[in-house]
Amino acid sequence: MTATAVATATKPRFFLGWTVVAVAVLASFTEVAFFNPVLGVFIPEFEREFGWSRTEISLGVSLGSLVGAAVAPFFGPMVDRYGGRPFVVGGAAFMALGLVLMSQMQTEWQFFVIYALGRGTASGLMGLAAGVTVSKWFIRKRGLAIGVMSLGTRLGFAVMPLMVQLIIQSSGWRNAAMALAVLVATFGILPALKWLHPRPEAFGLLPDGEAAPTTKDSPPPSVEYSWSRHDALRTRAFYLVTFAVSLMSLAGGAINLHQIPHLVDRGLSAETAALIITLVAVFGGAGVLLEGVLDSRFGARWTLIAGLIGSAFGMVFLITVNSLAMAIAFAVIYGLAFGLLVASNQVVFADYFGRGSLGAIRGAATPAQLGTNAFGPILAGGAYDLTGSYMAAFVPLTIAYLVAAAALMIARKPVPPANLTPGPSPIS
Repeated sequence: MTATAVATATKPRFFLGWTVVAVAVLASFTEVAFFNPVLGVFIPEFEREFGWSRTEISLGVSLGSLVGAAVAPFFGPMVDRYGGRPFVVGGAAFMALGLVLMSQMQTEWQFFVIYALGRGTASGLMGLAAGVTVSKWFIRKRGLAIGVMSLGTRLGFAVMPLMVQLIIQSSGWRNAAMALAVLVATFGILPALKWLHPRPEAFGLLPDGEAAPTTKDSPPPSVEYSWSRHDALRTRAFYLVTFAVSLMSLAGGAINLHQIPHLVDRGLSAETAALIITLVAVFGGAGVLLEGVLDSRFGARWTLIAGLIGSAFGMVFLITVNSLAMAIAFAVIYGLAFGLLVASNQVVFADYFGRGSLGAIRGAATPAQLGTNAFGPILAGGAYDLTGSYMAAFVPLTIAYLVAAAALMIARKPVPPANLTPGPSPIS
């Protein structure tokens, strides 16, 4: 038997990592229940029933982002050590409980507590745990795997706002919150409990489903340098990348929450605005798949740059929208570009620093990323309450996308320390 035949014989016919990706898709889908486009549908109902301003509602989002920023550095190293399963399962159960409680809330302080804890769990725990777990199963195909995983978020953005809008119209916002709770419990708990495995080495497998080399002529497996958190934090690249993704989160958090109210203010009906956001999500799904192709060819850094520039271009249409045609143009351009951001944002730290301590490294970057995400919705809500328009917020946020792209252009990949060898690094 030839060396190639031996290597092929040891390669698994179906790589277990793709099962992990499928479960991560469902976890990403459930996260959206506490993301801004869904809350954007609830905003008119909260204004009518409780008289809350958009700045007050935005504060709930900001508190949630700050909670996520606080817990991520603690849970990141634990995901490295124990895998993502307990954190996805526990996070989904906690989110479902929060939605049940939200359906019964009567006061503003209850909204702040419930939404802060629910959003903090979604952004600072579940997203981190699912993304790190998938990244540990892949190296060469990491961009594609994360792109597929991110389809769950795009699917959630496509389905949940429209579903919530329809339930609100038929039976009220409280029933819509209960329906979200059932959705999160169904798709977030059982699949992860059974199939969200921590890393390929636990099953005697290699990343990407590659065959173990059996002879000196066998093709080598995928390898990468895995930095410790300590070493990564000493590089210029870590801070430039963190700065870039933080600006991305500042803009994305504000726009995702306020795009539906803005579209309604510009003359679209609430139903049409919800359909436009569904269209953004559909093209976002195409964007996350495109990210896998671009990442394998150009790397996550340049894919992220393309997404940032494209998002800025799409914002021009959102800012000036005055017709259905312009709203559709925004959905197509911004959706595709933001899809690139969603996926490459998950991949870029692994591309720079490897997978061994990825949870710890991403956990170290998350406070800045979610801290700016917390400020974005308040910035946009405050601009609206003060001026009656989102223009004062959306123009600076468009510029923020371009500044983030410039930061990544100068964020060269650092040279590994002399004592670092290819392979997973110790947990840090």
